[in-house]
Amino acid sequence: DHPINSFVSIAAIQIALVDCLKAMGIEPDGIVGHSVEELDCAYADGCFTAEETILAAYFRGKCIQEANLPAGGMAAVGLTWNECKQMCPSDIVPACHNAIDTVTVSGPKQSIGKFVEELKEKKIFAKEVSCNQVAFHSHYVMDIAPLLKKCLENVIINPPKQRSSKWISSSVPEHQWNTSLTLTSSPDYHVNNLCSPVLFQEALQYIPSNATVIELAPHCLLLAILKRSLNTDCIHLNLMKRGTHDHITYF
Repeated sequence: DHPINSFVSIAAIQIALVDCLKAMGIEPDGIVGHSVEELDCAYADGCFTAEETILAAYFRGKCIQEANLPAGGMAAVGLTWNECKQMCPSDIVPACHNAIDTVTVSGPKQSIGKFVEELKEKKIFAKEVSCNQVAFHSHYVMDIAPLLKKCLENVIINPPKQRSSKWISSSVPEHQWNTSLTLTSSPDYHVNNLCSPVLFQEALQYIPSNATVIELAPHCLLLAILKRSLNTDCIHLNLMKRGTHDHITYF
């Protein structure tokens, strides 16, 4: 529950996994990340060095930790994106479009708790998720944006490197993919990643049939989502799993 530790450790592990695959001669045809994982998309795409990736993750956590934001919450709910828009109270917003019928919502902590209970009473799946009491990917974190941008400008080499066509954005809607915001792995791009909804379900539509999808993360958190969202002829592999004592053998 410490944002700096969480973000930096995720980034470090993902860098190591990218390097392991490269050492084995495995190069991706496509790259997609969920939330903060887009920092490591930048590394895998050659836009960031390992140092830039770690520092970007550090300052993302530091800015959140020092922002003194009102207590926020997030919850996974068994609703479609449109159902969320219709059913969410005015102070709660859809934040992560994870699958067709799985969305993470963000809002004030007490409101999230109340909304979860209301959905449970209606026999709709709802569960609060750990988020450091921050309502990520919503207007509730917009106050962090100016400071985070300033920090990232001191970290990311100027001019920022252009994103390749391999990197499928999950933080910018498709109709904006040819705008200045999306063309490079810039401070603005990664600030937008923090403050905007995660359009993961939309990004997954670009994974073709018969693809081999490798999840690079400290834990196979997206396993269920990927199995449900990908074409049935796709192969899904995860490299690490929480609670595993011998990750070399698991890998």
